[in-house]
Amino acid sequence: MHRIHCAEIWGGIQAADQDLCTNALTASLYSSAADGDQGGDIYYFSVCGADILTRIVVADVVGHGEAVSRISRWLYEGLAKRMDSLDSNSLLVELNQRVVTECGLKAMTTAAIASFYLADTNLYISYAGHPPLLLRRREDKTWRPVRLKPRPEPANLPLGVMDGIPYDQEQLLLASGDRLLLYTDGLIEAPGTDGQPFGEERLQAILGQVGDENLPQLKQAVLTAVRRHTGGSMAHDDITLIAIEIR
Repeated sequence: MHRIHCAEIWGGIQAADQDLCTNALTASLYSSAADGDQGGDIYYFSVCGADILTRIVVADVVGHGEAVSRISRWLYEGLAKRMDSLDSNSLLVELNQRVVTECGLKAMTTAAIASFYLADTNLYISYAGHPPLLLRRREDKTWRPVRLKPRPEPANLPLGVMDGIPYDQEQLLLASGDRLLLYTDGLIEAPGTDGQPFGEERLQAILGQVGDENLPQLKQAVLTAVRRHTGGSMAHDDITLIAIEIR
């Protein structure tokens, strides 16, 4: 298991199948590209200097190659500047401005940022048009999506769609044993042999069947179910998923 130490950022755009831990949580990551070692999915973990704030970022870039490398670099720089800050939505505001200005819609990106602060055991969440993370409370065993409160005006859109878009941040209290799942849409959009996507409902059902198995087993159960659904292939799109448990 890879240990992420204080004041460290780990991740990028490489294919990965790895278990990680910080002072606050454990995680199991899988990321694969549809057409090689580097695709359009980006993932980062950062741990603040005091080792009490762990931030997890998952992003899905429409483009490949240079566009992905550029946004990955911007994400890294933004995380480094905000290593000790709980303010995740300002990172999305900054990223959106850069994507709009320098790339436009050709590098449209969805992103999810989940920050766990050990001092108050709160999870702080921001999205940019990304599928909501799933949460399972230790005491009720049911996986549910964590959504932001709706706004009447445009907000929380994918990066690159429009300049000046606001991004919200909400928080919820977590406890030891609570679990989270972050993923990119390549997971739920995996086409079945009948043409139907894997879908959120099937994903939640598989997670429910896994129960209290450890995170690597949970990760493998989801991947096995996706391969079974597609008939064995996962070459339709980039896929990233991160299973997390609060320590």
